[in-house]
Amino acid sequence: MSELGFYAEVCVGCACVLLILLYSIKRLPTPQLKFALFSKLVFWHIIYFFSDALWALVNDGVFAKNLITVLAVNYSNAVVISILFYSCFVFAEISSRPEMTRVQIQSLQTKLRIPIVIEAVLLLVSFVLAPKFWLKDNLEPNDLYYVVMMFLPFVYIMTPTFRCFNRVLKPQNRKNLKTYLVVASYVPCCIVAAALQVFYSLNTPIFCFGCTLIILFVYLNLQSQLISTDSLTSLNNRNQLEVFLQQQSEQKSYYVVMVDVDHFKQINDTYGHIEGDNALVLVSSALKKACDRLGKSVFLCRYGGDEFLLVVPTDMPGYAVREIQECLREELSTRQGPQYYAIEVSIGYAGWNGRVSSFKDSVVNADQMMYVEKRSA
Repeated sequence: MSELGFYAEVCVGCACVLLILLYSIKRLPTPQLKFALFSKLVFWHIIYFFSDALWALVNDGVFAKNLITVLAVNYSNAVVISILFYSCFVFAEISSRPEMTRVQIQSLQTKLRIPIVIEAVLLLVSFVLAPKFWLKDNLEPNDLYYVVMMFLPFVYIMTPTFRCFNRVLKPQNRKNLKTYLVVASYVPCCIVAAALQVFYSLNTPIFCFGCTLIILFVYLNLQSQLISTDSLTSLNNRNQLEVFLQQQSEQKSYYVVMVDVDHFKQINDTYGHIEGDNALVLVSSALKKACDRLGKSVFLCRYGGDEFLLVVPTDMPGYAVREIQECLREELSTRQGPQYYAIEVSIGYAGWNGRVSSFKDSVVNADQMMYVEKRSA
């Protein structure tokens, strides 16, 4: 078998592996946006691998190798790889910026698509008007083609990486360190794989192998996050709380803060579970903002139903409560649409000495204080 024949087989094999992965992603019972974005990233990897396999078969002579077929497969590769790394940019940016609104996401996607459209149109026009400009006498693409082909993908892949590393330097983002590193890991792996293929042999599918491995790595980490993340609010869940408790030190002074949404059953019964979910998402957004203000060491999770739990390393629990209340007021001020019901919370807190064995007692005490406040409201 020729080198290009083997290249095509590997590309098709990797595409089939990712097709199985894509099928498993589509079956995940989660509405989280980053999984939808990741599935698009996997999809465009599959399309690129098939496109690259077709390129190899044309160059190997399995399909007719002439001016038209060579230009067609190289045009396909150039456009698809730009869309592929556009998908990488969107996935990386939105995964590392959970505070982005739907309007901001749509605006980002629209802006990022413009260069792809421009590149696709200009390449198509140049291929039609001056087809031999991009090719050598043996119908192989010249160096200028590869520069143009990789310029936009390089910008797309490097920009979110630098942005991720810049964000992780900020203290308030340290708690998301693993997410940033996982997102940013795609780039060096792709660059190393591409460099090895260029310097070792263009006909060796190192880039294909590298991309497939890093996609599987990112998927495994997303699965790990899914196990420890509440699908509605994207907060930590009870599983992650257990992990957190095992990592704490008795040398710190902690307070357990319980937050409960008032009249939540009434909201569900009167306005439906969709509105109930909206109320939980709004409260969770306020709690995330409060955690950012209180510091990187605060742990936040959805404890169950309409209850949220924070573990705050502080000697001033009253300050934490005021920040939560202030952030909730700020979130409510940006609330859109008809406001048929009020969203209010009750808050209780209790000290915790850092020992796992005494954590449940602290939760019970915080719960009791919270329900006293709820009854007096």
